[in-house]
Amino acid sequence: MRRRGPSLLMTAAVVGGTTAVVTSSSQKKAAQQQQAAAQQQATQQQMADMQAQQAQLAAQQEALAQQTAAGPASNSFDEQLVQIQKLSAMKEQGLLTEEEFNAKKAQILGI
Repeated sequence: MRRRGPSLLMTAAVVGGTTAVVTSSSQKKAAQQQQAAAQQQATQQQMADMQAQQAQLAAQQEALAQQTAAGPASNSFDEQLVQIQKLSAMKEQGLLTEEEFNAKKAQILGI
């Protein structure tokens, strides 16, 4: 036997549907607020990460500046040898005096 007309369950769904729309609207607002909070938190995390990277970069630049200030003495022995050989050739050609050669050699060796 079939019934005609809306069933009691369907009527309740329609009445409940109005409530569901209100709930859905407040749920959307809550979801939007949660999403905005999550985006803000993500932005803050990105800012913190960027600041950490900047601090790390600054530390690396400082270390590089200290190495540069240390001069050629931080070069490998082979590089120092090549530089001294070039200076020696310049001295033999008369382009450097003995004093200039010795001063530059001391600088290369970090003496």
